Amino acid sequence: MNFINIRAYDNYVNANMQLSLLQEQGINCYLKDEHTVTIDPLLSPAIGGMKLMVADSQEQRAREILEETEQDWLKTVACPACGRHELHKEVLVKEFPGFWGKLKSMLANGQEREVRTVYVCGSCHTEFKELETAE
Repeated sequence: MNFINIRAYDNYVNANMQLSLLQEQGINCYLKDEHTVTIDPLLSPAIGGMKLMVADSQEQRAREILEETEQDWLKTVACPACGRHELHKEVLVKEFPGFWGKLKSMLANGQEREVRTVYVCGSCHTEFKELETAE
């Protein structure tokens, strides 16, 4: 059976929560490099973090489950700037030109391109790197 990397994490808690969510839905998956990153977090950028590996035959369903769950969660979070519930996620990908650019990115980010996730309010258009939720 072949496995595909569908997400990467530098946070043990988030990685295991999403792993458990998929396993509860019957998705065959595991975390690659979990122990390495947990023991030495400084290695995370070099190896690309903990990777959520999913059976290739279940990839599409796993992506749908994770996206659905994230959209449901975002509906419950108010924008820290204006207080409205209109947040959405944007994934920004920066490609590096040439061999040296890709090599530099590999050393800094653990991959040939830089991928960032930001949250944007649909009302006030404020951009957030991370969202805090009420306890």
